[in-house]
Amino acid sequence: MRRTVPLALAGVLLAPLLIVGGCSNVVDQRGFTPTPGSVEKLEVGTQSREDVVRVIGSPSAVATFNPNIWYYISETQEYWAFTKPKITEQKVIQITFNDSGRVEGIKNYDLKDAEQIAMVQRITPTSGKQLTVLEQILGNVGRFSGPRQQSNPGAPTGGGGGSGAP
Repeated sequence: MRRTVPLALAGVLLAPLLIVGGCSNVVDQRGFTPTPGSVEKLEVGTQSREDVVRVIGSPSAVATFNPNIWYYISETQEYWAFTKPKITEQKVIQITFNDSGRVEGIKNYDLKDAEQIAMVQRITPTSGKQLTVLEQILGNVGRFSGPRQQSNPGAPTGGGGGSGAP
């Protein structure tokens, strides 16, 4: 006697495979992507800031404390379905200008040059009192009164009489 798997059970077992098989690797390109050969056209000592903008475009960032350092930043991230994105490629072009505004140096950095920066886990203290759950729940008990009644909601009148003359 042969046992066969019911069709419903086969569908339940194959459904996850079909769903996972339908997901593909997603590649995101972000940031500055120079046209091929454009960065190679830059010449140290001869080109100005305006020339650099004309040849490769505006920088992604300018150094905070030195406006003579420009950065062109790009990265490629890959992820699959619901996984965390992974940076697979990163390029940073640093262009330094001298005081007269001419290109002084060009440096290229990639993912090998990247460094992990540990975030500081400190908490900023705030003034005030820490309330317990019970204090938060019962804190407003007794602070409310019923709706306020106005004794004279309208405009003041002269008492219903005429002009006040006898």
